[in-house]
Amino acid sequence: MIGTVRLVISLVLAFCLAGVGTTSARSISPQVSAPEAIVIDGWNGNVLFARSADSERFPASTVKIMTALLVLQSGIPMQRMVTVSAYAAAIGGSTAGLWAGERISVWNLMHGMLMPSGNDAAIALSEAVGGTEQHFVDLMNAEATRLHLFHTHYLSPNGFDTVGQVTTARDLSSLTRVAMQHHRFANIVRTRSWTVRTAGGTVLHRWTNLNRLLWSSNSIDGVKTGTTPGAGACLVSSERRHGKWVIEVNLGSLETTRFSDGMSLLTYGLAHAMPVPAAR
Repeated sequence: MIGTVRLVISLVLAFCLAGVGTTSARSISPQVSAPEAIVIDGWNGNVLFARSADSERFPASTVKIMTALLVLQSGIPMQRMVTVSAYAAAIGGSTAGLWAGERISVWNLMHGMLMPSGNDAAIALSEAVGGTEQHFVDLMNAEATRLHLFHTHYLSPNGFDTVGQVTTARDLSSLTRVAMQHHRFANIVRTRSWTVRTAGGTVLHRWTNLNRLLWSSNSIDGVKTGTTPGAGACLVSSERRHGKWVIEVNLGSLETTRFSDGMSLLTYGLAHAMPVPAAR
């Protein structure tokens, strides 16, 4: 009888210890160098990991996620032709290579903004939708308030370092969760390369997506890079696998660690996320 009791106690202890070991293994934080980071469950928004996720910093070109969202919400036809202004064509930083007077569709401008991170395309889109860049920025801030992005403030549609223009990892994850539910946005940010041609077939532009993670796995489906001196190397990524969907944000990484940080966060997120709800 005593032997039987001892056996039962041993089994219970073994089970408990195994549970403790599993919990410890699952609670190990992802290895990331970014000072601010977050990974959320894309289906329900639950935070799976966060590091200084509410610290405000320059957003760099992650701003273009909001720019794209507003373009889609405006209802402007994707095939509408836009004339690129001299101001848009002359904008500095990363560009899509547009020229003043060029006629290009909204659909192509969206690719030029989100893939090679064209500041010129962002300005052209803001002028096409808002009439002026400033009015479009006002719309961006109104939408940020509506989405409860209380630590985000925009001063441009492209993301140059400007005092007062800020966001956080948490706000970006929430914004991206909304944007990725627009199929046109989702289709563009997972596209690896895009070519713009004239009606006669002449190539006008060839763009390659700056998000290198798209080439590492077919389950990674976006989203946006951003780099400025003030923001550092930033990345917003999304991955869907085995019914799970996670979104990660890492801000202030180094150029050499931006994508490894993103991959670590995605891997961690998938290990802790729940499968797609049955209702979906």
